[in-house]
Amino acid sequence: MLATLRVLLIILGVSAIAICLSIVFLGPGTTASLAERLYDALTGRHGSPSGPWSATMDSELRFYAPFWGAYGIILIVVARDLARLGHWVPWLAVLFLLGGLGRAISYAMVGPPHPFFVLLMTIELVTPPILAGLWWTGQRL
Repeated sequence: MLATLRVLLIILGVSAIAICLSIVFLGPGTTASLAERLYDALTGRHGSPSGPWSATMDSELRFYAPFWGAYGIILIVVARDLARLGHWVPWLAVLFLLGGLGRAISYAMVGPPHPFFVLLMTIELVTPPILAGLWWTGQRL
């Protein structure tokens, strides 16, 4: 259980850092556009891409991206020393879940985003209980 938890934490951590770096250096619009095009190519979707991002959105997301990157670093640090730092897993799972809930609120209030972002929301809502469950089960062994 703990080995699976460790792998999931590292995958999530590396992904968060990569997304952070892409948003900061390429911009959120470019990052989203690349992800949408990849999703469309893999799924065969032929819908419209998201429109252009405003300067305000670009500024806001480049500001928040380092916090997402720091979250990724923390995930990797915790994964590398679960025996000592594993008690952080439930808190990190809750934080990830809150991000997914934020997307769900946006979906309900503003409307559906590109399907790629619906997929991300699903991952953000499903993964935290898995992480917490793996941690809890690993603690009981």
